[in-house]
Amino acid sequence: MISALVASAENNTTTAFYSGFNHTADPVGAGGGPVFPSYIRTTYMIFCIVILSIGVVGNVMVPIVILKSKDMRNSTNIFLMNLSVADLMVLLVCTPTVLVEVNSPPEVWVLGKEMCEYSISSSH
Repeated sequence: MISALVASAENNTTTAFYSGFNHTADPVGAGGGPVFPSYIRTTYMIFCIVILSIGVVGNVMVPIVILKSKDMRNSTNIFLMNLSVADLMVLLVCTPTVLVEVNSPPEVWVLGKEMCEYSISSSH
């Protein structure tokens, strides 16, 4: 992988080191932290956009088919519709977050307090 974790034996801590990163590029102005090379970011973005597009189309079609056809309205299909809506919400919240994260330096959160609220409340 791009990064690896190294465990220090004397103080039992874990340190991350990065290889293959461009340490001079700083797309968000966060002090010159390491970022992924552009070919990795581009490939990652293409895969995420394809997965997001196919996932949104597929997960929107499931409730449409179940709600439009009376024969499809049974308990199993309602459960599948629930799973489809949950998957759609995960796709719409997590995929853009991952895209922002891969395009910003490590240890920088650019999505504001609202998107960080869970991690702040769970750390107390």
